[in-house]
Amino acid sequence: MRYLKAIAQDRSGNGVADTILLHFYERSSNQPDDLVHEAVAVDMNADGVTDFQFAGDINGDGSSDIADKLLLKAFAGTFLKLHWFNKGESSQRVLVLMVAHYTPKGSPNAVELGFFDRLSPVRKPTLIFHAAGYDGDGNGVLESFTRTDVNKDGIADNADKELIRSMCNSFLAFKWYDGADANMSGRRQGTDQCVI
Repeated sequence: MRYLKAIAQDRSGNGVADTILLHFYERSSNQPDDLVHEAVAVDMNADGVTDFQFAGDINGDGSSDIADKLLLKAFAGTFLKLHWFNKGESSQRVLVLMVAHYTPKGSPNAVELGFFDRLSPVRKPTLIFHAAGYDGDGNGVLESFTRTDVNKDGIADNADKELIRSMCNSFLAFKWYDGADANMSGRRQGTDQCVI
């Protein structure tokens, strides 16, 4: 099983996230989760657009190029709009993304977003809220989304739906999923199963 941990931080202390850290994990049976890839994006002037992207080969196509930077920039731009960030260099709040269900052919048809918070230094992270996108007809396009207030403005509306759509599609563009997960005897793989 593969999943992505995304962390946003306000390192400048101005109340706005400016640094995005992405950690790409793979889980094997009876082994600790393996950190396979890391990427970083930085918004220097707090305008909601990252100025620097250190993506590496984020889409796993064998080369580190402008396409990787653009994928990271798109993901980070949407992530910044969620207002799910940490003060300083803390990683108390984490967003975990993963493909939760596959078609019989092994293509993704459900993406989950789990918003976790470590409510105190001694507690394990707690799932605070959850969002998801679904491809109901198996055509490769996510058509339905949970009604979740992901931008925390007090209303679950079309703006939230578009943020969920963008987060799911940006995650899928990284191609960080494994169709082999579809053969796990129908067992549900949820964000709450990830080690944070």
